[in-house]
Amino acid sequence: MTTVLRRMLHRLQPLFAGSVLLLAACMPTGDTPQLRVIATDPGSEAVLGAQQRFHIQFALDSKTPLVVTLDPYFDHQPLSANLGTSAPVLMPAGGGSAVAYLFFWGDYATRVDEIKLVARAPKQAQPAVELALPVKLSWISREVPPHEAAPWVNAMQKSPAAADERERWLAYGAVILAIAVAGFASHWLRQRRRMR
Repeated sequence: MTTVLRRMLHRLQPLFAGSVLLLAACMPTGDTPQLRVIATDPGSEAVLGAQQRFHIQFALDSKTPLVVTLDPYFDHQPLSANLGTSAPVLMPAGGGSAVAYLFFWGDYATRVDEIKLVARAPKQAQPAVELALPVKLSWISREVPPHEAAPWVNAMQKSPAAADERERWLAYGAVILAIAVAGFASHWLRQRRRMR
């Protein structure tokens, strides 16, 4: 009887070893970035008016710098029409916490049932880590009274990082405007020359 048990255990040993290796491969290691949501404003179930922002405060633990973006979905389909988001958030090595937001505008309602927070290495397409946040949000075209923002949203909007982000977007807008004006002026000058 003992010999039969030994033979069975001997045959099952590679199977157990393979299972342990598979479990070890599936477990997160210390090198795997960790992403978590701290808070949302408003809550995860809300009706918002056009261009009203949904803020997410999140924390990232990563040994390398990562860029975090928000991707909204409804019924497993990505949403991009009439979408506005904060600039991608660059998190330094070591991680920390930050705030990002998204909103929709337009003449029709938009529903969102999931927001994916996606962290990637700069200039990389493949995500380093993703976190799906289930929500029940609707942006509607009619007027919705504004709600009082959470203190952490107000603190984010007054922070030096937020001011730097606004300045970058204003500078970007100024460059685009200068290009448009130069293009218009060039077109106008060509039309004048043709009329002569």
